[in-house]
Amino acid sequence: MTESSSAGVPQARRSRWRRPSTWVILVLGALALWLAVSLAFTALHAKRANSALQAMSAQIGAGQTQEASASADIARENTEAARSDIDSLPISALRVIPYFNTNLEGASDFLAAALNVLDAAETTNQMYAQLTGADGTQEAAFDAGRINASALQGVQPQIDQVSVDLAKANVALHQIPPDISPRLREYVDEAQARIDGIQRGLRVYSMIEPALPELLGETKPATYLVVFHNPGELYPGGGAALSAAVVEFNNGKMEVVDKGAVSSHFFPGNPEVPWDPAAGGPYYETDGATDGFAWSNLHQDYRITGENLLRSWEANGGQPVDGVISLDPIALQAAVGTTGPIQSPLYGEINADNLVQKLLYEGYNEDAAAQAARHQINEQLIDEMLARMQDGNSALSIGRAIFSTAPGQHIRIYLSENRLRKALREAQVDGSQPSDEPDRVAFYTQNQNASKVDIFQERLVIHDVRLEADGSAQVLQTAKVTNAAPAEGGSPLSDRIGYTTRWAFHWNVVFLPEGATDVKLAANPGDIKEDDRVFKDVDGSEAIRVGRWIPPGESSYITLAYSLPPGTFGTDGNLEYRVGVEHQLLVKPVKLTVNVDGPSTPTPVTGEWTIDADRASTSFTIEGPTTLALKYGGGR
Repeated sequence: MTESSSAGVPQARRSRWRRPSTWVILVLGALALWLAVSLAFTALHAKRANSALQAMSAQIGAGQTQEASASADIARENTEAARSDIDSLPISALRVIPYFNTNLEGASDFLAAALNVLDAAETTNQMYAQLTGADGTQEAAFDAGRINASALQGVQPQIDQVSVDLAKANVALHQIPPDISPRLREYVDEAQARIDGIQRGLRVYSMIEPALPELLGETKPATYLVVFHNPGELYPGGGAALSAAVVEFNNGKMEVVDKGAVSSHFFPGNPEVPWDPAAGGPYYETDGATDGFAWSNLHQDYRITGENLLRSWEANGGQPVDGVISLDPIALQAAVGTTGPIQSPLYGEINADNLVQKLLYEGYNEDAAAQAARHQINEQLIDEMLARMQDGNSALSIGRAIFSTAPGQHIRIYLSENRLRKALREAQVDGSQPSDEPDRVAFYTQNQNASKVDIFQERLVIHDVRLEADGSAQVLQTAKVTNAAPAEGGSPLSDRIGYTTRWAFHWNVVFLPEGATDVKLAANPGDIKEDDRVFKDVDGSEAIRVGRWIPPGESSYITLAYSLPPGTFGTDGNLEYRVGVEHQLLVKPVKLTVNVDGPSTPTPVTGEWTIDADRASTSFTIEGPTTLALKYGGGR
């Protein structure tokens, strides 16, 4: 018996352990395990930090300052731990590989930005405590239905510090290498978008801060007209103005001094009265206009419509007001979502998930008596929401919720004499359409038969462009407008006008880009109303229109063709195609497709484009005004 066998260890096993390759494999395995564990801890710390930061954001909004402070501590601890993980030996060793080095640099900068954001969030938490009076340093900004302007102005030092912290975060984000992984890029872009939004809010505050005493009626009462719009009867400027409230701020105290339906409470019968609209265009007579208040919001740009609402309100005998605020059902939906359900004797429980359905869709086919009862209940619901707005404990959360709908233009504000127009623009509540661009997608429907079937409207717009090397273009735009009203119920089909008709009749209004020639507008065969006039808008742009009746379940197809001259988008193949996409407040957002065939392969500038050789395409639902752009060659 050999020594090996006497030890009970097979020779083959002993020799395997003596092989260098065995130890190399073990060492590499151990290193791989160490790296895996380190990466796992990094991911865990990052996940915990993100969860804590999200919790902190919600807690700040809910006024839970102590809980938010605890979440901040957790977020900071885990963010710093993640940074340490990245600098640890097993992970930092990966920096010898260029791809990993780039992403580790990016992750390190991203976490540095996160710490700056945490600094800003902690300052914001302190600011909320001060605004609510929880820290005892000053009177609450919102108390017993009163907004204290001096208390709002008292947080300026915190506002300044938040601005500094976010500026540092911006610097860190911009240091991140451009060629990081797509997943990390998503996180960076999301963080940048959030920081941009907060910085926009800070700029808005700085613009309006000096005017707060005046806006809140501290020197003399300030009165505002709040208009609730019904998108069932849709105009280019939004739904018909069917309900309203007059709200007064006196030394910061909000009071609803009058409210009700436009056509029964304020102006019975909605009479047509002489007034002077700010813009005629395709909507009003240039001289001798006579229109009811419910139709004073026809213009597509709220900077015009807001002035029109004020002028029509006073022409109809309404008291002078300092501004007008327009809200649609989506804004009310957001308010209900943050304050809780409303109980209704007709609808049952109304919450954020069913508000639009119950207020607009249900009961569409009711008889006149049921409609009257429904209108009364709707007014009671608006009364309840106004009462909640007067509650100091709810005012801040309701305001935050409603203003969150601003990018989709569900809240729009205009102040008399066009005051604070830059601040309203920065806050995205001025209801403006895109700035002038060489091309334009500006298709609107204007209800003409007092129906409410626009809640069922479905719209698809296809904008095809043939772009030439000399900067000229030929454009063909096709709009499919479907009346998806119920096949049964409502008035007989012989009845085409009124609340329960299932017919739709629109003016289909299109605005042309500057320099458009060879313009042709047509509708598919049917009951058509032609209008050969070319209208001038207040900014000098031209508009044309064609009317068409749509029975339930059918569609209008409106085609627009025009040419744009050489040099419009550049010259000699060095081009930048730009188009402004305008927004109308439909219940079902418009679906848009833009196809551009150019002289060479383009590079996207703005918008999510798909490139196939010389063709660029993009498709999306229009949630708000936007601009699209492509570059060819060296651009302009």
